[in-house]
Amino acid sequence: MTVLKFEKSANRDGGPEHPPMFNIPPLTLYALIAIIVIQVLQMLTPPDQGDVWYDLAFVPARYWLLPDNMVWAIVSPFTHMFLHGGWLHVAMNGLMFMAFGAAAERMLGRRRAAILFVVCGLAGAAVQFALAPQSPYPMIGASGALSGLFAAVIMRLMASGSMPGGRFGIWGIAALWIGLSFASALIGGAIGFGNVAWAAHAGGFFAGMAMMRFAFK
Repeated sequence: MTVLKFEKSANRDGGPEHPPMFNIPPLTLYALIAIIVIQVLQMLTPPDQGDVWYDLAFVPARYWLLPDNMVWAIVSPFTHMFLHGGWLHVAMNGLMFMAFGAAAERMLGRRRAAILFVVCGLAGAAVQFALAPQSPYPMIGASGALSGLFAAVIMRLMASGSMPGGRFGIWGIAALWIGLSFASALIGGAIGFGNVAWAAHAGGFFAGMAMMRFAFK
């Protein structure tokens, strides 16, 4: 999670120097900047050229319809993680990035955190495809990948003794996280906010658990 730096260092006048408000690791910071820049580009794109953003989103039905340009079917499982449905979506995922992305980067290192992010994002897309393989609706957002980072941080905290595991350990948190995601999907659909890809959240979370258990011990 985002950490405040409380150390005092001397400035040129020999007095204490004010610490930075946020100390975000580089990979997390670059990802946040990329998401914001892409959102600005989406807003500036003329309506008659907006199809490119649909092409970059993950659309399960695309793999059944066999589009003429298979490039989108190959790249969209990766690119959908950096697209968002508006500034509220960006803000929500940005806060999760600053919390779990920064923590995962510090705990695992830059390379492992990047691998974890991509693998969990792909797993989220795969589970969404498995549950709705012919859906024509585009899936966008980094929530699946961030769910995996969340799982990794919780497992590392539990392993270090910094966080009590409770009776069910990580499985209790997994059930709670998936339940909240499913409830958000129901509420979002009921009030017209949009469909929440709860299956992608679940897929990303379980992928994060698997990566921590078998690859990043």
